Amino acid sequence: MPIYEYECRGCGHQFEFLLLPASPAAACPSCSGQDLERVISMFAVSSDGTRKLALDAGRKRAAGVKREKDHADAEYERNHPHD
Repeated sequence: MPIYEYECRGCGHQFEFLLLPASPAAACPSCSGQDLERVISMFAVSSDGTRKLALDAGRKRAAGVKREKDHADAEYERNHPHD
C-alpha cells in the first residue's frame, strides 16, 4: 500500500497518509482540513547491493572509530604512566 506525503494548504502541516483500499479521503491531522497538496517525496531502494554497501560503510566507520579510540588510549598511557 502506498504512503503519500501531503501538505495542508490551510495550516501548512506536512504529514504522511497510508492509502488503503477502504481508506477515507486524506485529511489534515492538525486542522482536519481537506485542501491538501501532494508533496513529492523521496523513495527508498533496498537491494542486496545497497545493503552490502551500507554494511561496508558502517564497518569502515566502526574501524575508524576503533583506531581513534586506540590512539587516544595509547596517548593517555604515554602521558599518564602507572606508578
